Amino acid sequence: MSFKEKWLAAVEQNNSVLCAGLDPAEFAMGRGKKGLPERVDKKSWSLAYVEAVAPYSAALKPNVQYWKDADDMAALAEIVELSHRLGLVVIDDSKLADIGTTNDAGMYHSANKGFDAVTIAPYAGNMDEATIQGQTRGLGVITMVLMSNAEYAQEKNMLVSLDDMFKTYDQRDLVLRTGDQFFTKRFIHLAWQAGRNDLDGIVIGAPSPNNHINGEEIAAVRRYTGKQLVLLPGVGDQGGEAEAIWRHYNLDAVIVNVGRELMFPQGSSSTREDHQAAAKQYQEMLNALRGV
Repeated sequence: MSFKEKWLAAVEQNNSVLCAGLDPAEFAMGRGKKGLPERVDKKSWSLAYVEAVAPYSAALKPNVQYWKDADDMAALAEIVELSHRLGLVVIDDSKLADIGTTNDAGMYHSANKGFDAVTIAPYAGNMDEATIQGQTRGLGVITMVLMSNAEYAQEKNMLVSLDDMFKTYDQRDLVLRTGDQFFTKRFIHLAWQAGRNDLDGIVIGAPSPNNHINGEEIAAVRRYTGKQLVLLPGVGDQGGEAEAIWRHYNLDAVIVNVGRELMFPQGSSSTREDHQAAAKQYQEMLNALRGV
């Protein structure tokens, strides 16, 4: 079963497109109310959190940067196993950005822990290679395309020169021509690559009045990625607006990630009941926006 098929099955089973983020900042990181309390066991806290939000979610997305202590890899394997028992798909948010055997090592360990998909950040231009590696390991691959952070406003518009494949681009997206050489914007090229490689998903940050993403850019990405799932971070604390994405993508095709607002809705002392209430609220809100 492909990752997309697993995702759609989870959406139907749990009547939700909510993806629960799992990036619990430990007390020593100094995150205050948006981190774990002092002397709390991260694994036990996370297992309880997963049990609380699972009835209202379709996916779990641990960010591996928060799981680098001595026993964290074993803890993640337990979390993945529990999530699967509760009907969730699990995304390893590693944002793999290396090449060759190093990327494949990351894929190997993701698959070994039971993850269903992994995120990549193909800075080296090796999306084709990463796609094959993910397929070989039985993992869905989700690539960064259009991020919402302020710094990416410049990065996304960097020009990429095209070879003869420019003929497969929409004419609206060929922004410059020098002699026989055509250019397009970087985020367009990433979307084109994702579509050409038939990746499982792409990442688009949730647009909002406070960031640089706009509807025209999402429409441009959609021209090349109509078959892909969209992992949509930025909803919740970051102020992203989920409804904008459904003007361009199918109702069940968007994996809406919410992190801190689910983990710490009442601050660091949030209870199981708080987690449940927050997840239920987001499930109902997203379903209302989808009209289901």
